[in-house]
Amino acid sequence: MAKTARRLALGAAVLASICGPASAQQVATQAFPAEVRGQVEEMMSRSVLAPPASPAATCGTIVVGQEKNWAAPAPWKRVFSHHPSEWSWLRQYPAGTNLRFCQYTSRVTGTQPEVSYTAEVVTLNPTPAQLTTWMDSACRTAIQVTGAPPDRFDECVRGLYWGLPLQAPDDRKKFLGLRQFSGGQFVVAGAVTLDQSRGGVVCHRDGVALLRERPGLPAIGYFVLTETPDGKTAKQVTDGELAECFKIGSPKDWPGGSAAQPAGTTRDQFWNALPKLGRTPAEFGLSTRADLEPSEVWRRVVRETHLAALRSNNHVLIDAWVLAHASDLLR
Repeated sequence: MAKTARRLALGAAVLASICGPASAQQVATQAFPAEVRGQVEEMMSRSVLAPPASPAATCGTIVVGQEKNWAAPAPWKRVFSHHPSEWSWLRQYPAGTNLRFCQYTSRVTGTQPEVSYTAEVVTLNPTPAQLTTWMDSACRTAIQVTGAPPDRFDECVRGLYWGLPLQAPDDRKKFLGLRQFSGGQFVVAGAVTLDQSRGGVVCHRDGVALLRERPGLPAIGYFVLTETPDGKTAKQVTDGELAECFKIGSPKDWPGGSAAQPAGTTRDQFWNALPKLGRTPAEFGLSTRADLEPSEVWRRVVRETHLAALRSNNHVLIDAWVLAHASDLLR
């Protein structure tokens, strides 16, 4: 709490020095757009991975440290991914952490015909109120740091949620917003169904997409279809293949580097934002930018940052994404 208070005080001081007392007061009194708040609440309540569970999902709770006691809720007929007590990576999360474990059915769009899969996923999601608080803080921080006019706050929030251009369809966005990139979800582990253009069914761990390699075939990270060595479609994937998302021992990055949930933050965006946010690499166990390159280090930073955000009113990864796109969001 003391650290949070110091950061809030620092932010207020920065805002006053950049904008002056009158402008600082304007930013502080800007209300979060009511329609976006409602859209966030609807998005997170209607997702197959969010409570209350939709008819297409069955969910239960795993408490880290008590995973041996977990039992599959009805109507699960089987657990593809093995029992949580067999997930060695689970102990990377603090004892007592409540994780949501869902088995859900969803379509992969963009295929002809569209393909439906039953997959399993573990999430550590914010509440709608937490997510809107993070969004609010990120846009206020960006205005403070850049000296943008306070009246750009509403458009910043809308762009963060919807992506830009605001009126463009999802496949024409210059960059995706929270709604398209993650739907507000933070996937601890499991398979996520996406449009075929974004990989189809993609393995995730610690909020980032993973590359899964098949012996004898090109390294790929998606499971819409099983490819032959020449890249042609052979068949749909099996439940066993989807379960491998939980079993990847040493995950590698999605091609091009894995952007992190919930906003799609890249390594460079995170690193470049630290001095603007008054943060240091040492706080995250880093010395140089190169330290972020190994997948396990990036995922640790993402995991620890998200856990810290759940106890705070700001999320460094969302702050970093907004700062990286400030020229578009605040113009």
